[in-house]
Amino acid sequence: MAKAKILRATPIGAVISVAAMVLSAPGAMAQIGVFGGPQGPTLTAPAITVPDRPDPFAHPSRDYSAMVMGDWLVYPTVFAGALFDSNPSQSSSGAKSSAGGRIVPSLLAETTNGISKTTLYGMADAQLYTNQSNGNSDTVAARAGFIENYELMPDLIFNGQGDFTRQRDVFSTLGIDHSVSAPQNPTGIGLSPVNNPLTYNQYSGAANLQKNFDRAFVTLGGSVVALQYDHSPSAGAPSPNSVDTTQTVRGGFWISPVFYGYTEGSVDQRNYSTGNLNSTGYRVVGGLGSDQIGLFRGEVYGGYQAENYDLAAIGTVGSPAFGARLYYYPLPELTLSGSVDQSLGVSFLATAPGVPTGSATRVITSLGQATYAPMQEWSASGRFGFIHTDYVSTPRNDDAWTVGATFNYSVWRNFGVTLDYQHIDLASNVPLQGFSRDVVTVGLTYKY
Repeated sequence: MAKAKILRATPIGAVISVAAMVLSAPGAMAQIGVFGGPQGPTLTAPAITVPDRPDPFAHPSRDYSAMVMGDWLVYPTVFAGALFDSNPSQSSSGAKSSAGGRIVPSLLAETTNGISKTTLYGMADAQLYTNQSNGNSDTVAARAGFIENYELMPDLIFNGQGDFTRQRDVFSTLGIDHSVSAPQNPTGIGLSPVNNPLTYNQYSGAANLQKNFDRAFVTLGGSVVALQYDHSPSAGAPSPNSVDTTQTVRGGFWISPVFYGYTEGSVDQRNYSTGNLNSTGYRVVGGLGSDQIGLFRGEVYGGYQAENYDLAAIGTVGSPAFGARLYYYPLPELTLSGSVDQSLGVSFLATAPGVPTGSATRVITSLGQATYAPMQEWSASGRFGFIHTDYVSTPRNDDAWTVGATFNYSVWRNFGVTLDYQHIDLASNVPLQGFSRDVVTVGLTYKY
């Protein structure tokens, strides 16, 4: 089985960072939640280009599992099967379970000429229910986009990405693409699952330019994220649609061949359809990262962030900024990865009975993933997520978490039997806001 390639990518909608290094991981049979089979990218931050390191634009090997189309290597895969969902509408009471079908097509394509690398990716997750009562409507989560890495000069690197995501919350996307970097907007909207959720479309674009100076580097970056919901939460409720922009400057220095330190500053402008919740803010952090050291690599950072809201009742909200991204490779066939981050945002949910909607939030997001492929015939992966949301100046707080696993057994080289399970739970101190949900899926996966 060919080894999987972890490709460099920019986490869309988040403050652009350039911490993660490009590595390779063991391959496995295609399964739910992997772009284009085992060759699919993990959507993490783009690598810091290091002098005297292997060329990141080296031409990929001609993997036997790829469909060769001119200069492109194409990796298609599709899953089809049956599902049982205990609470499709994520209702706090009176949940109506339903059986149904699930189809997850996926595609990855890449090409490189030694100076630039282009990656195209796409995935859709259609869940179709037989019981359409009590809000059990069919859902489609999707992710598609492109990644462009271009070596303008040996010491000048450009990274860009465009991304479209359709989902109801970050856990719905975590279930289909297994991304552990929460590639979401920085506003906090759409991160934590809620009961009777609304599906929204997220359109994102980001770019950064890295300049190397011997052992030092400077990176300039920016991102734009637009959110558009299918409809308003309820009659008379404010629309959560928004457009957010972020500009970032980062400077760093390689302290040793494997450690680098950096400082980063960013400013943002957040504009909502409900104008009184518009805000401007900033974030200043410092951090320490590493190339792979033995079985580990990663980055930790800390600092301060603040948002100044147009609504006088909210005013300025500040918070420590902290986070980490860690990767651990204890065995050739086992990879562990995780991330944690705290962000500031807003919510249009009721913060208490009888209280008008609209509140600033502090959101802590923790995500993790494990992949295990001891043999060509079978593989397994697990995922975990926890999101804590504090509603500033109100008594409400929510704790949401998910746990899931995917098992795949290869019947033939291109076909596998796949079993997937995901549990989602939300606990809130506001009555009738919590819920619990279990989804079990079984079916067949085809990889070219």
